[in-house]
Amino acid sequence: MRASRGISIHTGMAFLRNEFYNMSIYRVSFWINLFYTFLMMYSVGYVWRALYAANPNVSGVPLPQMISYAVLGVALEAILHPRNGPQIYIMEQVRKGTIEMDIMKPIDFQFYMFAKNMGSIAVRFLFLVLPSLIVAFFLFSLKLLDLSALFGFLCSLVFSIIVSFFLNFILGLLSMITMNIRNINWGYNALLRFFSGQMVPLWIFPSALGVISDFLPFRCIYAIPMSIYIGNYAGMDMLRELGVQFTWIFVLGLLSRLLMKRVFARVMIQGG
Repeated sequence: MRASRGISIHTGMAFLRNEFYNMSIYRVSFWINLFYTFLMMYSVGYVWRALYAANPNVSGVPLPQMISYAVLGVALEAILHPRNGPQIYIMEQVRKGTIEMDIMKPIDFQFYMFAKNMGSIAVRFLFLVLPSLIVAFFLFSLKLLDLSALFGFLCSLVFSIIVSFFLNFILGLLSMITMNIRNINWGYNALLRFFSGQMVPLWIFPSALGVISDFLPFRCIYAIPMSIYIGNYAGMDMLRELGVQFTWIFVLGLLSRLLMKRVFARVMIQGG
């Protein structure tokens, strides 16, 4: 007999579909987000063009590559921003006192949160990321990837989504202890934006900051897939960076499981 708190792919897909339908209802919000994405893409493209006009060697890569990097960072924000992570849902459930209803569901809690999050990401990817990249392809002449680079980028993007989920899930678990993580989430978002290389590539950081970013998981979320896309990582370099992402997935996955057990034990002791 399967354990009552096990992982069921069939049940997980049901939660994923349900979240997909829930997210697709808010069409006005999607139009606003789509307009915001287009506006931000145009803005960052204009900024980098202005910077290159003043100094053609400002980032160490040709302008088309830099624009592709910056535009991709804006597009991927729709699925990788912390505001779209499971920690917001968990925090709200804790605030309302209904988190035990999620914990007691006959499915592994972490897998349940992952399925919900993937449904949300699927909607945003289809209706925000893909349209944004199609427009950017014509507006900024984004490069087409060859098969090996495309495969590497897609693998890296999947890894980045998983890394992002584990970090956000850990924040959600902390909300069960602190009750409110809005300030913590704000600080995390600031660190993510700075050390992930979303807007400013990590290779132009001062050496000290570059070393710090190498020891943090944030670059796995934006910098690695975006660098693969523009061709900065290819061949063995690409495999090495994919290995870095996979290592962080293992470390954060293990850490989140251990923390979940400790937090649940505390919740059960305090709440009966």
